[in-house]
Amino acid sequence: MLSSCAVSIGNAKKYLPEVNKFISEKKVLVFDFGDLDYISENNKYGRVVYEIPEITQNIVQTGTVVGYVQRPANENNPERWSQLPQFSAGQEDPTYVYFSFGEGIIRISLQSATSIVSAAEYFKDKKLKFIISN
Repeated sequence: MLSSCAVSIGNAKKYLPEVNKFISEKKVLVFDFGDLDYISENNKYGRVVYEIPEITQNIVQTGTVVGYVQRPANENNPERWSQLPQFSAGQEDPTYVYFSFGEGIIRISLQSATSIVSAAEYFKDKKLKFIISN
């Protein structure tokens, strides 16, 4: 008994090396989270803004920025980095921590339905790491 098997590669996705080139430069920046620059009167929103001259108009148009928050080592875990955004449910008031970027700046925002105060206190001793790629 004969069996046959046909494989079609006509519609297969093909890697095009002349188009898909890895021609990226990246820069890694690390900051202390620190204190917030602004907290709303109702304590539901806060932010800190970092001036980053490395984020040029070219980066804004065709590049990217990826952000991480430090998770310091303890007796159970080694130091590690968690990608932003983060939903911080471990503090008294659940808080969403996210970032945005534009030419020359990165803004870290904290937002909560109740209060960002406990999350701001938790994060202030952490480090932030940003990878800027063009």
